Amino acid sequence: MARIAFPVTTCHEFEGVKVLSAALKQAGHQTDCFVTSEERDFAGAVRDYEPDVIGLYATTGQEKWAYPHIDSWRREFSHLKVVMGGPHPSFDTDVLLDEEYVDATIKGEAEQALVDLVAAWEANLSITDIPNVGYLRQEKPCQNPIRPIVQDLDTLPFPDVDIFYKYPFLRNKRVLQVHASRGCQNNCTYCTVPLMKKEWVSDRKREKFNRTKSVDYLCEEILDILARYPNFRMVNFGDAALNMYRGWVDEFAEKWPKLVGLPFACNVNINYLNENDIVCLKRAGCASVQFGLESGSEDVRLHVYKKGYTDDHVERIPRLFKKHKIAFRTNNMMGSPVETLDDMFATARVNRRIRPDGCTVLIYRPFKSTVLGREDFELERVDVGKDIGPSLHHDSQLLRDDVREIVNLQKLFNLAVYLPGGEALVRRLIRLPRNPIFEWIGLAFLWYQHAVVSGYGMSDDFKLGLKNLGQVFGRRVGGTHRYGGESTNQFLDTLDTGLDARV
Repeated sequence: MARIAFPVTTCHEFEGVKVLSAALKQAGHQTDCFVTSEERDFAGAVRDYEPDVIGLYATTGQEKWAYPHIDSWRREFSHLKVVMGGPHPSFDTDVLLDEEYVDATIKGEAEQALVDLVAAWEANLSITDIPNVGYLRQEKPCQNPIRPIVQDLDTLPFPDVDIFYKYPFLRNKRVLQVHASRGCQNNCTYCTVPLMKKEWVSDRKREKFNRTKSVDYLCEEILDILARYPNFRMVNFGDAALNMYRGWVDEFAEKWPKLVGLPFACNVNINYLNENDIVCLKRAGCASVQFGLESGSEDVRLHVYKKGYTDDHVERIPRLFKKHKIAFRTNNMMGSPVETLDDMFATARVNRRIRPDGCTVLIYRPFKSTVLGREDFELERVDVGKDIGPSLHHDSQLLRDDVREIVNLQKLFNLAVYLPGGEALVRRLIRLPRNPIFEWIGLAFLWYQHAVVSGYGMSDDFKLGLKNLGQVFGRRVGGTHRYGGESTNQFLDTLDTGLDARV
């Protein structure tokens, strides 16, 4: 059977990698994961494993980080195959043009596709008819049709946590990362979900994009982990929204406290949330929630982002969180093509009014995997020659005259929300040149709010930042991480902010 290695460049447990490893092991293969920060000699550790296949998870801007390593590993193993999956190759197969580094891509959910692909490579068979797989034919990328997605998540094996928890730091931290569902009720234009729904399931009857594990299966999965790794004191659900289906939260509130009993944090969609759901979340042990406010302008939220949150939702649901003593954070976005600076300050004012326990602030990025991003490229609103790396905290790629002010506002946003007279002060400060002080102010708020409000613990978050310190300077053991020829310099990228929940 084949040996599959999953190299990972951030000290974080990735749900997709865990699920794929479990599927491969169920098919009789051997798998392992290699986290760059946790290996003394990362490239050497992978080499010593003697892999037959390298599986890479890639987001846009981060898709080429492993190329230098692949070049080295292929000199050792001439038979080595490389497959890339994740958001980037699911919507952009041009990475196949880098044929010296990538042999195939997988679009969409990859459990069965990866098993089939590995089996074909192992038997030296063609991969051109495997659903979900992309390949190069006559120097052109080709994408095979998508197979039906897994409808019953309970039929899948438990995610393979062992490949991550072999590392002491990941198994000894206090918060366990779990997913209870796949999909999202909303169709936000800045998110990949609408195109996922359109390209993966829209032509098939009775096929649901939004799926939830049964409460019994979920509890059994957690108990299986805790039986072997008992140090966890809290659970973070990385789903787009834990309140995926009406009635699920009610059953969860009955069974979770009895079977598992750990407090948890989660994401919610407030346009599908009522007071009974909030009461159930509280009874189940919910310590904090976060939701995507994104913009303080209802017009932008509803008609541009298609978020589905009215001003009534934004004002009413936070009052219910406070009534039932559940801490909440908001996710916010700066610098989309339709927003003015006044709109962005309106976002700060709305946050100031509803008083969240924390505000996460990202800079809008035009991804080709989103409806709004594709529109940006079509209308030539993107500076395609500007490399900003993979971060959503660092810079804007839009052609705007106020990019400096947007980036500064993103760093100082929490001052405008929480500091008396903060908006007037921040309006003056954003005119200044970008500088490290603003960067560290943004980082300090993010660290405190994530560590304290969500229950991760400041010690664990600080240690995680130190483990990824090489990314501050764009370097780490085993090579330099480069995007478009320039090293990244993003400490913020290394923090586990819980944003993997956003599809």
